[in-house]
Amino acid sequence: MTVIGIGGRKLWMAALVLAGPTLAISLPGCSSKSSSAGITPSGQNASTVYGASSAEEAVRSFLDAAQAQAYGQMRRLFGNNSGPAENEWGVQEVEQRMVVLSGMLLHQSYSLRPLELGYMREDQRGFVATIIGTRYGNANVPITVVLADGRWYVEQLGVDSLVGEG
Repeated sequence: MTVIGIGGRKLWMAALVLAGPTLAISLPGCSSKSSSAGITPSGQNASTVYGASSAEEAVRSFLDAAQAQAYGQMRRLFGNNSGPAENEWGVQEVEQRMVVLSGMLLHQSYSLRPLELGYMREDQRGFVATIIGTRYGNANVPITVVLADGRWYVEQLGVDSLVGEG
């Protein structure tokens, strides 16, 4: 399975390995840069707020923004434990990736359930989005979110079933 995530310019597509009913993820190393740039105080316009206040809100907001093709909103929800991805890659590169992801994530509806995996750090949460009506049919998409500076960011998405490989 293919996963799109934060981990470096050349490693943004990494491999996921399925072993029977157990899902094991081969994750690229995350940058150790520490930054809170781009995070605005609460009460600001929604178009300037980075991350989400809860793990589930990050995933739902990301999927809703993908459906609306709101690439800027998706970009502000995509990051790692150092904060927004644009701090490492720049606005243009991240937004280009969001254009691609948005096209994959177009759907009729979705449901979300927690995914408990033993290897996750305390600052991570896992979800499975059951997405109905993508261009390749229905898909189960594993999504990892991470906490950075008190805000939650979508860190990785397993996308095989969204591109006809699943």
